[in-house]
Amino acid sequence: MLYCLKHFVLVAAAACLLGGCSSIGQGVTKAIIEKAEEKPSPESSLCQITGPEFSGVDARLKTATATTTKTTRLIIVHGIGEQLPGYSERQQRNLALHLGLDTVDPVVKSIALMAPPDAKTTTPGVDLGSLRISRFTNANGAELLNFELTWSDLLDAERKAIAFDDNGASAKSRADLNKELKDMVNSFTDPLAYNGSKGDIIRASMLQALCWVGRGGWADYPESAHETCTWRETKRNVIQEDDILISTHSLGSRVALDSMETLGTLRDSLSGDLKARAGLQALDSLRDKDITFFMLANQLPLLQMGQPAPTITKQTAQYCGPTASKIKARWFKGVHIVAFSDPNDILSYAIPQSFTADFMDSRLCASTTNVEIEVAKPVSLGVTSLASPQVAHSAYETDDRVLTLMTQGLGGHEPPTGCTWLKYSSSTGN
Repeated sequence: MLYCLKHFVLVAAAACLLGGCSSIGQGVTKAIIEKAEEKPSPESSLCQITGPEFSGVDARLKTATATTTKTTRLIIVHGIGEQLPGYSERQQRNLALHLGLDTVDPVVKSIALMAPPDAKTTTPGVDLGSLRISRFTNANGAELLNFELTWSDLLDAERKAIAFDDNGASAKSRADLNKELKDMVNSFTDPLAYNGSKGDIIRASMLQALCWVGRGGWADYPESAHETCTWRETKRNVIQEDDILISTHSLGSRVALDSMETLGTLRDSLSGDLKARAGLQALDSLRDKDITFFMLANQLPLLQMGQPAPTITKQTAQYCGPTASKIKARWFKGVHIVAFSDPNDILSYAIPQSFTADFMDSRLCASTTNVEIEVAKPVSLGVTSLASPQVAHSAYETDDRVLTLMTQGLGGHEPPTGCTWLKYSSSTGN
């Protein structure tokens, strides 16, 4: 009896949190929702960090002076669901405030992305979403360029193909809770399409974003354009000198990581063709580049299901490090993954070290730090407890501990208030 009661309260509360209740105690429901939307206390909520240190967005910016500008470039990639350009404005603003960047350029530059003429996996010239570039600065010479990628419209046809189920006769006859649960299942269109026929075009969108990041300084970007980027147009000094970081949400983690592997294979495919490699010094310089990769609510272990493992795994020692025997064949000097996950997020997963070894290409030189953190506040319901799955999946960009780790990194100072950190021993491999 107690088991049934606990699950009844849990399911009823979940339905209210997902879609709101029109009956059975609206006052109680409202109170539960308000409690679930409160920010957790840093002193009493979970924040456990496990893994190696990593650099934050501020690593290069803090060395800027009034006469020597230092630039950091942050690529932002969304997850599932329909997204519109500008979706990351709150994250950008919160990061800028944490970084002490008090000036924003009123112009947000917008690039309608296109596949390059020599595209191999997509039709040349096909539209690939959009990229918005924004600029934050301060009087000390620090400059943050944000590159917000929107690929959502590339899956509009797939979402429309199943939209009938949200509005047809069956939808109108569903019970409230069942409707909310069915809506959640229908939102899985994006990962299914990505793991299917639409993966190539979405990765092509991310590759274009990576290319545009290296095109030059703020003044080199057009205010508005509909064009493609080729690696011959990128600048080696940008790749070599500026910090490059990636912030992804949900499915965006898979998109970005897969695209980095695709970029590595592209470079390898050109290695034996001196004519093709002419002017590709920027692409070559990625071999000596460290990139910090923040994965918010990442889904890598889930989305790996049914996919083949990379061709080269468990060989990090051969490709990475100053004495590696195959150092010239590595794709990056290091990809430092910081995986944030709330244990109450039903769509998020930590990344075990075994996953990094078995399912990430060794040529990425990847290392993983897991941050298990409650961004949603659990609510006691007497016989059980509940945390909003929606808040647990999406509230990272407003959590001060997450923002502090993203901006300051970890290693040169103590973890944020309320967080504990277990470092890996020096004998631990990646």
